[in-house]
Amino acid sequence: MRILLIHPPDNEVSIAPGRMEPLSLEILAATVPQHEVWILDLRIDPFRKLKDELNTFKPSLIGITSNNTIHVNQALRTIREIRMVNKDAKLIVGGFHPTLMPQDFHVPGVDVIFLGWADKSFPAYVDELAGGNHFENIPGIEMLENGKTILRNESIWNLEASDIPHPRRDLTERYLNHYRSDLGFKTALVNSARGCPSRCMFCGVWQVTQGHFLLRDPLDVYQEIIGLPSNIHRVFFADDNTFINPDYAGKLCEMLLGSGIRMKYSGYCRSDTIVRYPELFGQWKKAGLDNLCVGFEGVDNQLLADMNKRNSAENNVKAAHILNEIGIPFRPHFLIDPGFVGSEFQNILQCVRANNLKSPIFPILTPIPGTMLYGQQKEKIMLDYDYFDFAHAIIPTQMPVVDFYHDWIDLYFKSYPIWKNLKSAVIHFIGSVLKRKELMQKNAHLGLVKLFLLHLFGFFIQRKIVRHYKEMENRILMNRNIAGAGDLKHSYI
Repeated sequence: MRILLIHPPDNEVSIAPGRMEPLSLEILAATVPQHEVWILDLRIDPFRKLKDELNTFKPSLIGITSNNTIHVNQALRTIREIRMVNKDAKLIVGGFHPTLMPQDFHVPGVDVIFLGWADKSFPAYVDELAGGNHFENIPGIEMLENGKTILRNESIWNLEASDIPHPRRDLTERYLNHYRSDLGFKTALVNSARGCPSRCMFCGVWQVTQGHFLLRDPLDVYQEIIGLPSNIHRVFFADDNTFINPDYAGKLCEMLLGSGIRMKYSGYCRSDTIVRYPELFGQWKKAGLDNLCVGFEGVDNQLLADMNKRNSAENNVKAAHILNEIGIPFRPHFLIDPGFVGSEFQNILQCVRANNLKSPIFPILTPIPGTMLYGQQKEKIMLDYDYFDFAHAIIPTQMPVVDFYHDWIDLYFKSYPIWKNLKSAVIHFIGSVLKRKELMQKNAHLGLVKLFLLHLFGFFIQRKIVRHYKEMENRILMNRNIAGAGDLKHSYI
């Protein structure tokens, strides 16, 4: 059977740095080795390429991923285009968003929605499609006819580590130079785990797996890493929990150290994990760990409690000191609530300065559909899915929106001051001349070119986002005037 797996194009308004490999599609391709599979990445190829692939490859089964909410509308656009060219192939949809919000894909043209991880359900469906058509026994699928559900089998968590194959990266090799991290590095994604033991309100990773958590065998992860293409020198651990189990992370670290391969590693981590196991991160530093995204989320315990983070601001401070001492660069993430006023921005800036946080990130708190936060805020949402990129306030801001974005961008500018980076660059250079590694580690800095581009990027981003809101308000005004509803009840500009 010929199977075409598609990543939809990016939309025109979202602001999402970096573009990584479609790991979920590569893994699905590996679950059906007996079939002919092709991957089409429309984030890179022009949209017109879709019609060409449909006509030349002639697939019997077409799969579309919509992991991120910002790709939902483009996935629906892709579905419509496919059905204009090919009305006969089975068309399936899966990913994070369809699992939590399957109703968004109850549209004509979609045959099946996969619910949850499809490492087992996808090959089972393909087997039945090729043979018996007994779909009623496959868990985690919703079958549709003209946009209406005709069969729904709830997802059952029965995944074992051995069920997860190594990705078919050969199918995306032609795109390799286009897959870059948000820092601009050519990077491979590697999953070491599925699900999450945490229960944060703003995240749905744990909900997709029904609260279950699975760690892959460290030997299997190691074998995947050493089998990466020779021109890949960086790995980003794409799950949130690579370091949560010290025995597991320690074994993987020992294997990588003993292999002799020279690779750089980065990933996500909780601050309390760093506080509990500082020696572990010292070992990972030797193995090549050179960047961590650490979910600080907030500077006060009340916000962390409200988000069900199960952590403390004190742990954030301790983790910062530990990583600075070890010399591992890290990017602490602080959630920017649309309800913030000027004082909250100042509190975050004080934390950045007091703890020598060199590369902080400030995503805007976003009610991702299907999460607990979404359940609380869905009635307030004023922007459509294209804007769910953590750079737009999806619900009304407490401050006038122009002031909110001014303070948000200003937080970046003041957290990455030019004078401080110049000073660190000079000391770092002196340390390199004197071969003083401790000086170099303690004075890691953002490159001056990147610093300039960051400031320039921030200026244009602020203008772009404010323009989005003005366009939105104009549309609302036009609609209400047409309906005779009079003036806007709320003004966000």
